[in-house]
Amino acid sequence: MAVFPIHYCGSIGYYQALAQADHVRFEIHEHFVKQTHRNRVEIMGPNGVQKLVIPTRKTGHKRVMHEVEISYTENWQREHWKSLEAAYRKSPFFEHYEPFIARFYSTKTESLVEHNIDLLNVIFGLLGLKVNYSFTEAYESDVSIDHRASKFTIQDPKPYLQVFSDRFDFIPNLSILDALFCLGPETKHLLK
Repeated sequence: MAVFPIHYCGSIGYYQALAQADHVRFEIHEHFVKQTHRNRVEIMGPNGVQKLVIPTRKTGHKRVMHEVEISYTENWQREHWKSLEAAYRKSPFFEHYEPFIARFYSTKTESLVEHNIDLLNVIFGLLGLKVNYSFTEAYESDVSIDHRASKFTIQDPKPYLQVFSDRFDFIPNLSILDALFCLGPETKHLLK
């Protein structure tokens, strides 16, 4: 069994690792680690690589993942969606997947874990991936395969045509959304 963190629209390398695991156990009892993909994603925008960050409510003390709440004091959803549209509106599959992804930027979810898992399930469905997963019941320190601190580098990156390839060299291992909007159903082949 492999223990994974729960990422916000994880990288292609993250989805490669998920697709290759026999059983995934998502760690929801670890301390929330700031400045990680648990609440941020990298996309290719018109000005290069862009990081989108989901703000979290500040509590003044360490929080475990399942307690982290999303902050809506700023309209981050509108900003993320505008960035995704600017980055991928001209991609071949944006309009096809837009109805499935857009709802995450118009409805509010209190919990970061709930938001990320709901989005992960939609992406699994769009990719046709069957991933057997469960959640930790407590912080697990004795695990056989521990991905909690992994950088999820992409294995054997296969370049594909990205939206701004006329301006920038190919950037591997961006968010799975980059591949999904650019490759559509072919994205699944990157994960093998």
